[in-house]
Amino acid sequence: MGVFDPVKCTVLRIDGDYAYLQKEDDPSAAPAQVALARLPEGVTDGSRVQRVLTDYELL
Repeated sequence: MGVFDPVKCTVLRIDGDYAYLQKEDDPSAAPAQVALARLPEGVTDGSRVQRVLTDYELL
């Protein structure tokens, strides 16, 4: 998998100013902590997002 390949994630939970994202292709990996400011508006628990480099979009 290359750097430019999209990575699909599910928002496990939102805690304050951070969201915890789980990679859909690697559920055994530790959740990634991401600042809410980096995520698209409207993200909630259970949302699916796609990351390409450092940009996120709601799926």
